[in-house]
Amino acid sequence: MTYAQRYGLQSADRVVETITQFGMSKHHVIYLYTDASGIEWMAENVKGHGVKLMTAQQHFGNAKAVCRIEKFVGTLDERRAAVQRALQQVGRPYDLIKFNCEHFAEQVQTGKPRSRQVEHVALGLAALCIIGLLTAE
Repeated sequence: MTYAQRYGLQSADRVVETITQFGMSKHHVIYLYTDASGIEWMAENVKGHGVKLMTAQQHFGNAKAVCRIEKFVGTLDERRAAVQRALQQVGRPYDLIKFNCEHFAEQVQTGKPRSRQVEHVALGLAALCIIGLLTAE
């Protein structure tokens, strides 16, 4: 059974995995396609490597805990364009704040890089600063 069959994956779908014990931090990976040789390809943005390609076997062989699959929403042509966006990003460096794995996955699926995890941390820090200012008196 292929990984695509096991997880119901199609090109440009996002695989979201928990990477911390309590599930507060997630890793985002894009399923690309199955090539003519039957090899399934994925793309991810990893600290120390940047955006890279890997086989699904390499990726899932590391005992990843799949949290959820976020299906790509769009036409077949839009799905193909999303895969092209992923391939065009190969080699782009990782940046925790400006271009992490979630930014990459959003860029592929929507055309706009975004990380809700970074946004939530920024909002939390802003709230703590405001609380600190209000209670400092």
